[in-house]
Amino acid sequence: MPSLDLRSLTAMSGVMAVVLGLVLLGVRANYPASIRGLSYWGTAPLWCALAAVLFVFNGVLPKGILLLCGNGFLMLGFAFFLFGSQRFLGQPVTWLRCLCLGAVALSAMAYFQWIHPDYRLRVLVFTSTLALICVSHVRLLLGQGKGFATYLAAGMLSIQVLVLLSRGISSLWLDGPDTDRFDPSWVQTAYLGAYSFSVLLVCVGVLLMASERVRSEFEHLATHDSLTGALTRRAALEMAEAEMQRWERYQQPFSVLMLDVDHFKQINDTHGHLMGDAVLRDIAAQVRGALRVADRLGRYGGEEFVAVLPATDQAAAQGVAERVAAMVRGMPAQADRPRCTVSIGAATVQAGDASFDLLLAHADAALYMAKHGGRDRVAVAPIAAESK
Repeated sequence: MPSLDLRSLTAMSGVMAVVLGLVLLGVRANYPASIRGLSYWGTAPLWCALAAVLFVFNGVLPKGILLLCGNGFLMLGFAFFLFGSQRFLGQPVTWLRCLCLGAVALSAMAYFQWIHPDYRLRVLVFTSTLALICVSHVRLLLGQGKGFATYLAAGMLSIQVLVLLSRGISSLWLDGPDTDRFDPSWVQTAYLGAYSFSVLLVCVGVLLMASERVRSEFEHLATHDSLTGALTRRAALEMAEAEMQRWERYQQPFSVLMLDVDHFKQINDTHGHLMGDAVLRDIAAQVRGALRVADRLGRYGGEEFVAVLPATDQAAAQGVAERVAAMVRGMPAQADRPRCTVSIGAATVQAGDASFDLLLAHADAALYMAKHGGRDRVAVAPIAAESK
């Protein structure tokens, strides 16, 4: 290990950081704008690479540039990784806190460079500062993130914390007050190697985090209606089929609501399709607010919606349907929006239902009764006497 040239190792870590940064920035151009934080993540390794370039010229450049710029750029690199995760997870970017921390750390390092020269204390201040940024990053990921990629990044950052603290503390007895950054040392070689490897894995981790988010967004788009945010017809029916299978196995009842917006064609004809879209969005939001946590709303087609109510008998289904109708009826009046109501047909699974299609037919028949009974009301499909 001591035979490895530390200056070359630093240069190699800088080259690798440039490649990683360019990859992350290139990925950003092909990802949706909703995936935030990639700019910070892509810039982070570039700051580290810039610091590596300066350190390669150790002994050539003035010590002040290496101390303030080289170490400052590395701190910025670690901070930008944190900023990227904050943006990615929808948290405020802690610019001021990190800038204050960096200023205090650089001031302390300047003191131990020119007022009370001691390489060991400079290393301890520097590594402790980076470790503190990494700890904040780990706490953020474990508190707000989820998924394999998040845990991978948090794990790599945790290892980085251990490496940094080990290097800072070991410097107190392994180095001397006047040790140079590139003096041959197995501990410095191990530190630089571990640092380079951990930066690589952190970059991989954040790239996987972005990929997981993209996949999640595509899955959401595939299962949710883009206009109303309700489930697509296919997704809602798949959920209903799962409830049907649960009924067949465990006899756990469930119910279905068919909802239709009253006089929707008239709304479109009178106020235009943009107003019709706005009405559908508002009604879907009101219906979701009236449903329970386990219930799911899907857009069945046009102005029709279907709601699947797990573990719900006929009485409970009627109560939910009445609440939904009241919520829509009580929507706050707006000058540019017509008054809206819905008709609802409710049906509960029973012994004679051989398939979900039959249950849906019962709910549709109940909806027909509600509409022909005057609209803005709930009708419940009767349960056969033999299944009571």
